[in-house]
Amino acid sequence: MATSLTIRLAAGSGPTFGVDDLACAAATHLGCWEEEGLDVTWTPVHGGVAAMQAVLDDVVDVSYGGLGPVLRFRTEGQPVRIIVSMARALAQNLVTQKHFTSLEQLRGASWALDGFGALSHHMARLVVRALKIGEDEIDWQAVGPPPERIDRLLANTIDVSLIRVEEATSLNADTSNNLHTLLGFAELKDLVPVQPHGVLGTTKAYEEAHQEELHRLTRGMIKASRALNDDFENFRKVYDHHVTVEVAEEDVHAIWQKERESGGFAVNGELTSGHWQSQMELFYELNPDLAKITRDDVIAEIFVQQALEELGVQSGGDYPG
Repeated sequence: MATSLTIRLAAGSGPTFGVDDLACAAATHLGCWEEEGLDVTWTPVHGGVAAMQAVLDDVVDVSYGGLGPVLRFRTEGQPVRIIVSMARALAQNLVTQKHFTSLEQLRGASWALDGFGALSHHMARLVVRALKIGEDEIDWQAVGPPPERIDRLLANTIDVSLIRVEEATSLNADTSNNLHTLLGFAELKDLVPVQPHGVLGTTKAYEEAHQEELHRLTRGMIKASRALNDDFENFRKVYDHHVTVEVAEEDVHAIWQKERESGGFAVNGELTSGHWQSQMELFYELNPDLAKITRDDVIAEIFVQQALEELGVQSGGDYPG
């Protein structure tokens, strides 16, 4: 690689990483972006909305966050574009107070979110919809990122929240608390097969002016997803360095295996037409009053297409075709 290029990235996950965010951490920690001659600087922000806003404010060049905020900004006329997906689903559990033993009991429950419009809210709405519970039958509360949500659960001042799978595993192992997993990772996947997930987004202006940076960013992102998918030792190495929640070795392996078996890693950058048609249909079912946009309006396909031409296509749930 000739000249090193720089790019500024806003992390909607804040200062910590979970399994859902691990591909971005891996792209840095495993040297995938460095291999591409790309120097990435990180700015942690609170949630995908803030990450996309940081791009629009020219504080950063690219955002990492949930796909929902990018779609919403685009429907509101902002010239934002999705470059590549970081994952294909969420690695989360539905954690509740122990007296919640059936899904029907969720009616009337208080439910902690990162914030309204955030990835946690998007997924929670899909769960409630799948359970045929009205959104007005839930007491939605914007509490903040996972540590704040967990504190509220432990204090028994909130009933339920979607929690990263590694955090739920740690809570389940601690018999001193009054919490349990009502729906696990696999059960949530069965209930909500098409889940929101993390994407890298930028503006149309940056896309047009900095194509080489985005080509390098995309190749590094796909390399990182493949490294995590293909080798547990890579997953373990990045997990140990970036994830603050400690769980037993066998639990880390089980999390990796479930992610791999469910096709959670975006080994081909997940911009496939069928997947995104489903994502956008669900988004508009949840937000029927928003202006309609097309996939071509919001997705910049050229970067993943070229990356796959150079890297080859790998077997996985996002195999293009």
